[in-house]
Amino acid sequence: MSERISLYQEKLDKSPGNILFRFSLAQAYHEEADYPNAIHHLKICLDERKDWMMALLFLGKSLIASGQKTEAREILNQTITVAQDQGHEDPEEEAKHLLSECTDS
Repeated sequence: MSERISLYQEKLDKSPGNILFRFSLAQAYHEEADYPNAIHHLKICLDERKDWMMALLFLGKSLIASGQKTEAREILNQTITVAQDQGHEDPEEEAKHLLSECTDS
């Protein structure tokens, strides 16, 4: 387990309701290519805040990386909608790019 995963797991253990710690833990898992754990924690974050654009984007990336392209398409479409609603052009473009990647194969 990486030092970053350990750090955020410890913080989350002490404050289990803190979704920012959970999101940071999910990012750390994603960076370590532990996509099942990243997906698990990102889904919990999104249960709390369905319009959390960066959590949606990371979930889409983790789903693609784990081979779950059908699920990724749905999440990336949601990401695009949320990014448009919130006026975030760069994440919208990234989500569109990822969406095109997961529909090509």
